[in-house]
Amino acid sequence: MAFDRLEDLRTFALVVDGGSLSSAARALQLTTNAVSRRILRLEAHAGVRLLHRTTRRLGLTEEGRILYARCARIVAELDAVEEELHPSGDSLQGVVRLALPPSAATANVLEGMARVMASHPRLSVQLQIVNAPVDPISGGVDIVLHVGPLPDSSLVARPLATRSWVLAASPAYLKLHGTPRKPTDLASHQCLRLLGDRPQRTWDLIDHRNRTSKVRVGGTFECDDSRVLGDAIHAGLGIGVRPDEELARGVASGTLARVLPEYRFGAFALTALVPPGRLRIPRIGAFVSLLRDAMSRV
Repeated sequence: MAFDRLEDLRTFALVVDGGSLSSAARALQLTTNAVSRRILRLEAHAGVRLLHRTTRRLGLTEEGRILYARCARIVAELDAVEEELHPSGDSLQGVVRLALPPSAATANVLEGMARVMASHPRLSVQLQIVNAPVDPISGGVDIVLHVGPLPDSSLVARPLATRSWVLAASPAYLKLHGTPRKPTDLASHQCLRLLGDRPQRTWDLIDHRNRTSKVRVGGTFECDDSRVLGDAIHAGLGIGVRPDEELARGVASGTLARVLPEYRFGAFALTALVPPGRLRIPRIGAFVSLLRDAMSRV
């Protein structure tokens, strides 16, 4: 099936990217009804429903996901070509939508954003802090920072860095409660654990010989937000799990100390996931580079 309705495709992509008809209407300087008519015309031409419409939000049907994965690439290519043919003088403009886990919204990342945005006043950022995986296509996000093994998908993946989790505590906590000397000591300490579907009663620690031990942990504080768990460590509530670069900054400033330094958790990969075609847009490519640079620095 051939589509010759480029404006309808562009409108559809903007609706998905912005998550609403009204956001696309603002971008196109049209009425919401005009945008709705374009979507209905595209659906009639395709012969399938592309969007689930509810009173609260729009969602993609399976056919809509397939179309968006293709048309997003087409629209991104057209935008890139238009920019090359008619440069505005500032190649970085428009909105960049990012979704990052709490531990990734570091000072390095935010300082990098500040530098880029100061140099490009027509650039704006929408940052979502998420504790669960996000699909950038259905979520209307340009860049998702994914932690761990990659899912099978049509998304474009760009490696950023590899990190390890380590054990940390505040000097005040260790002064008051003592420093664990061996993994089994954690059972008698306040261990700050991630709150999930099942209680986190053990941690898997890896020693310098790459051997894994499952150790029992004690404690009475749990939270489902990684950033709050980090704040709890700084506040002296107990021993917790933090990324290695965060610990390095804390040790340098005297606010954190490493616990059981001969042990660590498994390494994990940080990857930027981008919908097909969007890396050709200068602002998207620039922010992927910004994330890679920020993640490479401790």
